[in-house]
Amino acid sequence: INATGKKSSAFDFTTKGILQEACRLTQFWRLRDREGKPPGLIGWLPQYAVTFIDNHDTGSTQRHWPFPDDKVLIGYAYILTHPGIPSVFWDHIMDWGDEPKKKISALMKARRESGIPVDAPVNIQCADDTLYLAEIGSPPGLRVALGPRPAGQPDMNYWTNGPSGHGWRVWVKRTASSTKYTSLTASPEATPIGSPRGRAKREEALGLGPDMLTADTLKIMDAPQLQKLKERLQALLNATEMALAHRKANGYR
Repeated sequence: INATGKKSSAFDFTTKGILQEACRLTQFWRLRDREGKPPGLIGWLPQYAVTFIDNHDTGSTQRHWPFPDDKVLIGYAYILTHPGIPSVFWDHIMDWGDEPKKKISALMKARRESGIPVDAPVNIQCADDTLYLAEIGSPPGLRVALGPRPAGQPDMNYWTNGPSGHGWRVWVKRTASSTKYTSLTASPEATPIGSPRGRAKREEALGLGPDMLTADTLKIMDAPQLQKLKERLQALLNATEMALAHRKANGYR
């Protein structure tokens, strides 16, 4: 990544290896490093880390280094709620039947609706043998619990229940309205920039999904936040150009 001047992303094999061992052995303490961060590339350069559970080499028919089959959805509950650029393996969503497809789709929807950015901070609240509990985003947009031990119920004035399954559960931050403004017109409700609500909106602006980023949102962001947003969009643009070049070079549509 550094050798390319940060113009390239990379598959996060370290996160895969640690995550699948944590799930396989029920040792969720592995998911927090000595500095309290997620281990692997997502703890250092999340905006360049492509997270995955399996690919055509590690899983599928070759199975050189497969994620435990009965823990695959726990793995997706982790990578689809955490920073990085998560990818979904074709086999898992197309060949494993309706139930895994529904669960993975629900996790993708939760991530999308939470608006967490690719480099969202992670607040790991617990990481021991039987429970991993973390909140992701600033302010938190997702909350996830992994493992056989119940995590308890969070403040349901702030959180709403998200997708869940055997050994995993996700909560999504509540929103005042489910309406998303996709045009550059003003929203129906104006917010004074200097008001407490305006400050809260400014703090949350960088966590909005692309379909919620409007001209009004930009107006309430301060200079450092606008600069950070510009850097994220530039990184996304660079990644898009590289993906297009790769497809053209390989004759893909």
